[in-house]
Amino acid sequence: MWRRLSLRRICLGFILITAVAILYAAFKASSIIIPKACTDDQTTRIFDNLCNLYQSQAVGGNLCEVICTSKSIIYEDCLFKGKGKKVIAATYNSKKIILKSRNERLEEFELLFSANDKGGFAPPEMDYDSFKSMFKSHMEALMGIKLVDSEDVLLSKMWTSPILQNDELTPGEMNSVWTLVQQSEFNYLKYFHGAQFLPDIYGSCGHFYAVEYIPSGKILDPSLLSLSEQWDSAPWPNRAKIGLSLMDLIASTETFYSEILHLCDVKPDNFGVTEDFQVKAIDIDISFFTPQMRDYLQQPDCTADEDCDFFDCHGACNKSTQKCLDVRTNNNFQSVCSDIFLHHHTYPGLLRNPPAEIATEITELLDKCVNPSREEKYIQTPSITKTFQRLQSLLKESLQIR
Repeated sequence: MWRRLSLRRICLGFILITAVAILYAAFKASSIIIPKACTDDQTTRIFDNLCNLYQSQAVGGNLCEVICTSKSIIYEDCLFKGKGKKVIAATYNSKKIILKSRNERLEEFELLFSANDKGGFAPPEMDYDSFKSMFKSHMEALMGIKLVDSEDVLLSKMWTSPILQNDELTPGEMNSVWTLVQQSEFNYLKYFHGAQFLPDIYGSCGHFYAVEYIPSGKILDPSLLSLSEQWDSAPWPNRAKIGLSLMDLIASTETFYSEILHLCDVKPDNFGVTEDFQVKAIDIDISFFTPQMRDYLQQPDCTADEDCDFFDCHGACNKSTQKCLDVRTNNNFQSVCSDIFLHHHTYPGLLRNPPAEIATEITELLDKCVNPSREEKYIQTPSITKTFQRLQSLLKESLQIR
């Protein structure tokens, strides 16, 4: 009896020690992985550096004057951590805006012209026509599509200040627009400026660009609420309206241009909600048109389909060659169903607790969206399927129930 108790105590002790060791290791790992939040001093340094560049004519842009001279853009808060994208909240003309750049400093980008010891630029190794031609080729390579615009029209479309006829950009302005187009989100927002599902872009200074402030809000991203508050928050009509707007956004990604825009990073905080419940894509860094999507998907070797996934864009493995195919096997609708509409981990799911009259069918449609039948699971199936259309109709009908 004593030996059994001793053995039991030893086992329990071993389990306890192991559990403590695992928790300690997890704590240490998390303390290493979690990046430090930005500080006001860091943001001040960013603005000071940007304005020094502007005063030396090393950068340009329509917002440099209001940032550095009139100081009409007023800093509010820094929203980034560690070495990720620099995101700064500010106000301009009593309107909240967001300033963004992939890097903190200009020299972290590939530059066309380097500064000399006197603060000017080394003589350009190309004439202006060569720059415009190179700019268009560079844009097409970055976006993965053929652009129909002429070289002059394209440059005017992507630069944030007017370019008068026969005018040329200065070396500082050329450097600025060159750093901007190295940021994929800027390219989508500026080239497709006016697209309903994208936030407005207000302009730029150097390598930073300013966009419309559209927060995710507590309905779409209730991460700051307790679990009980998450389940009880937001009446169904508001969530149904956001769900419908998200579905309109999904449809737009497949119809607004000749190629599908694949959203490969789908999560609640990558979408913003306006006061009238319109949803816009506020973080589309990991989004690609079909030609570029194919290039990304076929890169790795594989032994299973999961090896070919690129974030939320799922791929397929050729088991005989152990190479990934250049095809996507899911679509934007399936990603939104899985990562936003449905419950997962601590996220309660946008379409939780629907009206009783439609609860069963909503559940069935969402399951069908995430797990389509073998007959429906064609490679690169468009988002707008019968399941999509029925869910859309059901959400509209539900607004008449309550």
